[in-house]
Amino acid sequence: MLMFDGGGWLSLPMAALAWLAGRQMASLALAVWVFAAVTSTGLALAFWRSSDPVPEWLSVAFVEFTVSVLPWWFGRFQRLHAEQRERERGIVAEQARLRERARIAQDMHDSLGHELALLALHSGALELAADVTDEQRQTAAELRASAVRATNRLHEIVQVLGSADAATDLRPADESIDDLVRRATAAGLRVRLRHSGPVPVWSPMVSQAAHRVVQESLTNAARHAPGASVTVTLARTRIEVVNDAVAQPAASTGSGQGLIGLDERVRLAGGSLIAGVRPDGGWAVTAVLPDGVLAGAPPQRPAFELGVSRRQTRRRLLQAAALPLGGGLTLIAALIVVQAFSVARSGLADDRYGKLRPGQPRADVERLLPPHDIGRAPKVIATPPRPAGANCVYYQVGDSLLDVGSDVYELCFADDVLVSKDRLERA
Repeated sequence: MLMFDGGGWLSLPMAALAWLAGRQMASLALAVWVFAAVTSTGLALAFWRSSDPVPEWLSVAFVEFTVSVLPWWFGRFQRLHAEQRERERGIVAEQARLRERARIAQDMHDSLGHELALLALHSGALELAADVTDEQRQTAAELRASAVRATNRLHEIVQVLGSADAATDLRPADESIDDLVRRATAAGLRVRLRHSGPVPVWSPMVSQAAHRVVQESLTNAARHAPGASVTVTLARTRIEVVNDAVAQPAASTGSGQGLIGLDERVRLAGGSLIAGVRPDGGWAVTAVLPDGVLAGAPPQRPAFELGVSRRQTRRRLLQAAALPLGGGLTLIAALIVVQAFSVARSGLADDRYGKLRPGQPRADVERLLPPHDIGRAPKVIATPPRPAGANCVYYQVGDSLLDVGSDVYELCFADDVLVSKDRLERA
């Protein structure tokens, strides 16, 4: 519609409005309906105002695409990218909160869990001592049971505060495995450390996993097998923690979350974990760890969520791009069909027009003409003088799909004789 009546100056405000609609409009379906309605109105108006609407339809399609669809798509592109940045900031902030919660939970586990296990160990040793009274032995048993219950409650709190995904890369206690074993021995646990082969050379992540395996295994031995001797074997690619069977194992069986966490920690470090009862009634935990520096780190959840956010944005952008692309291709296909029908119906080829001579009988002229003329007289820039009593008909210039110009041929007859022929330019 901008091509009519000198209204081209409206293109700038229309483009601005289309851009604002793309920035503000969330519904893609609504945009499709709006563009379809505007385009249909323009095509209908072109058909009503022109005797040969194909060139006008092309103008309407071009103006609609450049002035409305492209600015709208650019605005929607900016909107989707702004939404993606906002989602990414939310994901990063949420991940920071989860990491802090996991750090608090890990600190609680490292600072309290091991100490509670050692408290249970001391209580168990006091309970088994020969020089205590029955009342003292009962008190020690209650103390040991309370320590075990407190440890289980600690595990529940850690599950609430912590996040398995966020906690996988947190460092364990700042001590070596040798220091850990010495600390457990000083607390009364019967532990022996054996080195098999050269000192392991591990990456930081593998070293952390190894420390957690030994720490959790010693804690479980103190909780579930008080008084049993424990052997820690440290090899280049293998850690084994074995405790002997006890005559009276602890009543608590635990929730199994510790072993699940250990298995996940070892898996993320590139190894594998096996834990179970030994034939003699004891318990063994074996971790097979990669030697040397770990080739690659596991994907982190923030990167995964950010990747999902970016893929969603790309998919929505493709959906938005499909609107102008699909609409443009559909419109082009429709215009090709209309143009083919129009030139086949009323298109006069240049070579046939060149064969026409004033003075020829109408019957001879009509053998060179298309089946139909274009109908009513079109608006032209300059109308040549017509012979008196002449009746004029009009044809589209050319009979090819590429002939989409606005010129027309005017043929005037008087008494069934061709009296003039002219090529006219539409207004």
